[in-house]
Amino acid sequence: MKFFYNKYSIYFILTSVAFLVRYFLLEDRESWHDEWHSIYVSDPNINFSDTMKRFYGDKGDTILTEYYPPLYLFFLKYTFLIFGYSDHVGRLLSVVAGTLIIPASIYLSSFFLDKKQTFFVSLLLIFNLFLFWQSAEIRAHSILVLSSLVCIILFIKLLDKKNLYTFILYFIISVYVLSLWPISGTIFFGKTMFLINKFFIKKKLELKLFLVFTLILTTYLILNKNYLIYNLARDSHYTVLYDSFFYNYHFRTFFGSKLLGGIYLLLFSYFLILNLKNLIFKSLKINLLVYIILSSYFLTLTYTIFRASIMSPKYVIFIVPLILIWICVNLSKYKNGIIYSLVLTTTTIIFFSFNINNHPIKRPPITDALKIIIKDNSKNIIIQDNDVFKNYVKTKKIFQDNNMVLLENYEQQNDDINSIWFLCLNNARFAVGDKKLEDDLKCKNFKLNDTDFIFISTHKLPDFLLKKFKKN
Repeated sequence: MKFFYNKYSIYFILTSVAFLVRYFLLEDRESWHDEWHSIYVSDPNINFSDTMKRFYGDKGDTILTEYYPPLYLFFLKYTFLIFGYSDHVGRLLSVVAGTLIIPASIYLSSFFLDKKQTFFVSLLLIFNLFLFWQSAEIRAHSILVLSSLVCIILFIKLLDKKNLYTFILYFIISVYVLSLWPISGTIFFGKTMFLINKFFIKKKLELKLFLVFTLILTTYLILNKNYLIYNLARDSHYTVLYDSFFYNYHFRTFFGSKLLGGIYLLLFSYFLILNLKNLIFKSLKINLLVYIILSSYFLTLTYTIFRASIMSPKYVIFIVPLILIWICVNLSKYKNGIIYSLVLTTTTIIFFSFNINNHPIKRPPITDALKIIIKDNSKNIIIQDNDVFKNYVKTKKIFQDNNMVLLENYEQQNDDINSIWFLCLNNARFAVGDKKLEDDLKCKNFKLNDTDFIFISTHKLPDFLLKKFKKN
């Protein structure tokens, strides 16, 4: 029993559960078109200069020019270089980061809660659908959450004890987090507002912390000058400000459903109103989390109104653990706090179980398309779409495991080839939405210009049209 009550054992058990739950997503997981671009830009077989060219738009098509910084893409590039160029490897990087969010959150919540309550925080995070889904995307979001939590932990440590080692580590991590995701600047704005509030209440100016903030910002601007010049000139983004934001505040997405999101929003709002006086007139460490949460909403909304819309829940995903910790801290104040936390955790796990595969954005089912070809005992494919899509197909684990071949041109055909499959992106949803359209002409009208092969059959899937040609 001592093993299970030991602090490190709890960390190990909960982290293991988090990893196993997230690893479940890896098998046959599909990708969205922005993930295709992440894989394409991060090709380990090209040099630094070519990687940056792809990042800034030379990607073989014009579908997407990235808005986020290239730092994550270089992490991904060297992960591919070490472990292999496969979408499975890229996804595993996110799974590992998504798993480490759990021990980082436990550590952060330990500043405010006892062991029992931190246990509930960890379960709420493990079974949070938004963090769960993001842990299997080939994007920077899980790494961003993990890094942000480390940054907040170091800041709280500096509030308690200001030593040189912690200052240096905090400086490095802070510059890294900003360089990874500029919208994380809302975290630093929240910290600044917390320190200003502390000054008015306790008449104590945290001069060293303000100085390191200045050094962090200066260093970030110097290191990211080109990226900032490139992006600040833009007055549009892919996200839009919907009216629904003003009554759901991303909670529907944060918690995977309207109903569960509504429950969490009501809890958060109730505790916010209940603690309003403490937030203004007391300088409590727990208030820091609320300052960061509210700052994230305020700054993204302000930038959206006056410049360009950045109102995607993914952009502020780092506030999800803070919301959960804040709610658990307030539940723990009640006489039956453990029971309330247990009810909330049970409800969350039930919703998780029913919605685990109901990701709100359906990915093009490329695995199903490739399985049709494999079931036919074929392996030769022709694709006439852009380089980004071709590259993504080649990096699919199922493609590599079955030694499939992408024929770049018809001259690759030889006497050993008995059948060829044409795989075509057919009015993909990311381009045209979910409308039912006639087959794309480039897919419907394709013919194999080789008299040795005859057309056999057509297979149609959402987003794809497949045609089989067999040697006459």
